Amino acid sequence: MGSITKTDGRHRVDDIFYMIGKISFFPVCLFGIWFAVNGYENYSGLFECTFRKMSGIPCPGCGGTRAFFHFFRGEFWESIRLNPAVVCGVAEYIHFMSLSFYKKHTGKGREKEIPIQIYLYIMLAVLLIQWIVKLVLLVRGELR
Repeated sequence: MGSITKTDGRHRVDDIFYMIGKISFFPVCLFGIWFAVNGYENYSGLFECTFRKMSGIPCPGCGGTRAFFHFFRGEFWESIRLNPAVVCGVAEYIHFMSLSFYKKHTGKGREKEIPIQIYLYIMLAVLLIQWIVKLVLLVRGELR
């Protein structure tokens, strides 16, 4: 396994995230496949949104578990409809890991750290936009 690069006595953030991404890939995929095979219906009670249950208003993450379930079943449009943050997160993961792999194995651009904050800002924007859309649909009576 590769080492984490140190710059000025500190670990590089993008190298740490790259290692976390490599370590978490198979466990997340195995869980996703297990969840898709065993069905959301069998475990839906474990994943109820407390915020929505108490307030009647969906939280920014509402639909995320069902979107994860549909994503691993290959139902990508349904996943995007329920919560686009899941597909956005997968796209960000693939982009970051590909870019890190390229930089690590070609040596090009290694001196410049990948700005992790950009991925966070994109994810926050997707979460907020889809939440606003859900709230508008709820007010209009088109969302239950």
